[in-house]
Amino acid sequence: MIEQLLHHLRHDGFQAELDDDGDLAFRYEGKHYALCFDADDPMFTKLILPNVWEIDSQTEYQRALAAADYLNRRLKLLKAYTMRDQLWLSVEMWMADPAGWQLLLPRAIRLLAHGLHLLTEQMRDAPALPAAPFAAVN
Repeated sequence: MIEQLLHHLRHDGFQAELDDDGDLAFRYEGKHYALCFDADDPMFTKLILPNVWEIDSQTEYQRALAAADYLNRRLKLLKAYTMRDQLWLSVEMWMADPAGWQLLLPRAIRLLAHGLHLLTEQMRDAPALPAAPFAAVN
């Protein structure tokens, strides 16, 4: 089924490849994406947009966590999370058949683009956070 999806992506003009992990990697509008599948959970699938924001400091890390929290609350299916010194975005879902991506991929890419736009706004426009965002309870 993944081979069929790879063929579909290539037919639609994506320069898609099957990587060593069995994921479909491709570029779209200058960004690297990967469709990931889980052999232990065949219905689980995700589209990732890795390395969307480099985190340079502890202060920026705190802002990244706040921005990720904001995105995770605001956008359906989208997850924002830190991975080492980077922020990543993904669209995660259960799908009975990976061929469903043929229908859902354009919408998922738009969701990631919107998430990246909101993330950029949050990271650039948010005021610096205090070291402790809440008071400890005794």
